[in-house]
This record gives sequence, structure tokens and C-alpha cells, in this order.
Amino acid sequence: MGQPNFFIVGAPKCGTTALSEYLREHPQVFVSQPKEPHYFCADFDYYYAPGQRRLEHYLRLFDGAGEGDRAVGEASVWYLYSTEAGPAIREFDPGARVVAMVRNPLEMVPSLHSQMHYMLDEDVADLEEAWRLQDDRAEGCCVPDSCRVPEFLLYGPAASLGAQITRLYQSIPPEQVLVIPIDDLREDAGAVYRRVLRFLDVPDDGRTSFPAVNQNKAHRARAVARLTQRPPRPLVQAVGGVKRVIGVERLGALDRVRARNRVVRGRGSIDPAFRSELAAYFRDDVARLEELLGRDLSAWLDE
Repeated sequence: MGQPNFFIVGAPKCGTTALSEYLREHPQVFVSQPKEPHYFCADFDYYYAPGQRRLEHYLRLFDGAGEGDRAVGEASVWYLYSTEAGPAIREFDPGARVVAMVRNPLEMVPSLHSQMHYMLDEDVADLEEAWRLQDDRAEGCCVPDSCRVPEFLLYGPAASLGAQITRLYQSIPPEQVLVIPIDDLREDAGAVYRRVLRFLDVPDDGRTSFPAVNQNKAHRARAVARLTQRPPRPLVQAVGGVKRVIGVERLGALDRVRARNRVVRGRGSIDPAFRSELAAYFRDDVARLEELLGRDLSAWLDE
């Protein structure tokens, strides 16, 4: 039975999917499938059915790792936001290597909102309106019935990465943590890839191609998305599963329906006044991240 020795801990919409997919193709790296088991963040417990969060089940995800795999890991994007994941990872493996990816919060907030809307956790399509619902949602109000974890709709705390990296360093020694701004991945994905390999003590495989991964998506028809992704639970129980609800018996057919309803789409620009509001909200947190990384990030908040 394999055991992970490195973790990509997030943050969401910061390039974690791209990095994990690049690493997956390295001959001496094993990345779990699914890549996001979220085993260590018990505070976000929708990932496991009651009673199913068991170590033996989790470790089965790494059974495919071979003797030649020098790095074995997973990439759960909500570990960084979780208050429980860092200490749990440290207890599981005190020597674990941890990679955290960060992003300008003025980019991350719109991207995360778009993803939550696509995943049907968010029912408010307008970003500014959703942002202003945070206080109510923190009190348990205005949370969509389809939302699996209400904390995911608290976009300010979710994108406060300075606070999250600070908390991570309290659990994992900083020398075991590699923090990568997505800006670096955009500028030179190859250099970032090789930096991560050195951090994981894995030799360079000479990879030169780094295609875009996990671009922003939207639904052609939200009603189709609700039917294929989140059909009413009583209906699913009555007919014996999601596939039967939409009249397909093969998972491949269901995947094709979802794919045809999916479109890659750019996000609209943020209103300048709202952008200034976001910049003011995140200014202290970005300053904290600058101090932690020893890096000037002031351009993130420039007008």
C-alpha cells in the first residue's frame, strides 16, 4: 500500500490542476486519481459519506505507486483554506513536502465565483451581488440549497492567502513548503515545473510542453447542468442513480452530455469602483503575503 509524501494544498483557481497534471506525467511521480481526495480537511466534510473517512480507503488511492516513484502525492485545493488540514498532514507525515499556489485575490475572487457558479454551489451569477451576500451567508442565510460547503462562498476569506500561508507555516515548517504565485507559472511554466521537481528531489525529465489546463468554464444550459450534476435527491433515489435520471446507462454517455453542455468562456471585467473596493479589502493580506514570501506583490492591487 502506497503512502503520499507530498501535497499540493491549493489554493483553488491558482494553477493547482495544471501543476498536478504536469507532475502526473513524470515517470517518477505518482499523483492520485482523483487528484483531490480532500482527506485531511474534515472541516469541509462533504467529500466523504458519513463513516467513510477512513485512512485505509484514502491510502488505496496510492496503490498504483511503484518502487520507481520518488514522489507520491495528491492535490486537494481546499487544504490551504481548511483550519484542520495542515495539522492533520503534519501528524500524518512530519516530513511531508507541501506546495501551495497563490494568486492575485482580485483575479482569484472572480475566478472562484465563476467556478462555484459552474459547480452549482453558487446561484448568484453576478459577482458583486454574491460578494455582498457574504455576511448573511456567514450567518447561514442566503446559502443555496445546492451548496455543499457554505464556507466556499465566503470569497473574501477564501482568497485571503496571506492569512492562509501564515496558518500553514504554523503547522508545516517553512523549509518544507514551496509557495508559487501563479504569475510564475504563466511567465515560465517550465522553470516552475523544474523548481517543483527539485523541491521534491525528483530528476528533470526534460519536459518542454506545458499546455493550458482547467480554463474557465460555463454551462450552455444551467437546467441541463442541474439535471446531470445535481438532480433532486428523491428523484435519484427513486430511479436508482443519476444516469437513470437522464436516461443513460453508461457513464461515457453521461460524460458526453456534460461535455456538450460545457463551454470555455472568458470572464467579464470588474467594475472599477468594485475593483477598488476589493483592493482595499485585500491590501493588508497581500502585504502579509509579501512579507512571508520576501517578494513585491504591489502590482496585484495597482489600479
